[in-house]
Amino acid sequence: MIRSIRQTTRARAGVPLAYVTLMLFAVPAQAQFLCGEPALMRFEPSSKIVRSRTGFTQGLEFRDGKLYESTGSVGGTTQLNIISLDGTVTTLADQGRRVFGEGLTILNDEIVQLTWQDRAVFVYNLAGKLTRQMRNPRDGWGLSNDGTNLLFTDGGPALYYADPKTFKIGKSVRIRAGKNEVAQVNELELVDGKLYGNIFTTRSIVRFDPQTGCIEAVADLNILWEVMTPNERASTNDGENVLNGIAYDAKAGLFYVTGKRWRVIFVGRFR
Repeated sequence: MIRSIRQTTRARAGVPLAYVTLMLFAVPAQAQFLCGEPALMRFEPSSKIVRSRTGFTQGLEFRDGKLYESTGSVGGTTQLNIISLDGTVTTLADQGRRVFGEGLTILNDEIVQLTWQDRAVFVYNLAGKLTRQMRNPRDGWGLSNDGTNLLFTDGGPALYYADPKTFKIGKSVRIRAGKNEVAQVNELELVDGKLYGNIFTTRSIVRFDPQTGCIEAVADLNILWEVMTPNERASTNDGENVLNGIAYDAKAGLFYVTGKRWRVIFVGRFR
């Protein structure tokens, strides 16, 4: 169920942890022009959803008052789930252990689910029925869409544009912060023309321009650990259970943020 939480704040001196972490994954840029240095943003959690059961979250999307979730892990099952706002988790489709599920997005009433190194792209209707498959020539990580194209990452410092009917890749854009390219951007969500994504294994979420690849802002999500209960925090202690999962309700202006096998999904806004 959704529960209210009280935000806590803590002053930090010097360079923010989120920015330091971001630059750990940077490599020298090859682009002809440089991006500006990212600004700071913060996530303000206002409530949380306690899940009826956990999942190894790889993709998260808000649609029609509920959350759609893609799961996948080594040795674990790849599922398409619905999470209601009271926390009830219902499985719509299960691909078993033969593939490793990754990012998810919904475009033109079709749910598109990537797989990691299996190169399969599953397409479902909104009821979770598999209607067709496509092939991804690259690894699959984060996935979103701009209303026309599928936008995805493969673990490297690039954003790819793919045709939603064939998955043929068109252009690609290098993801950059200042003078550096930034890799391992995962779990994408397009909001007001900008992409939000987490940096894999870190507590950082970045916002970047899908046309230029420039990272414009970065947020330190340590605030989530500050407002977790001891039991909720314990669900993040495993090294695999990292921050992963960003969805957005445009009507309410609310973000939903979670992680792999987390007991809760946090609801709030970026400032």
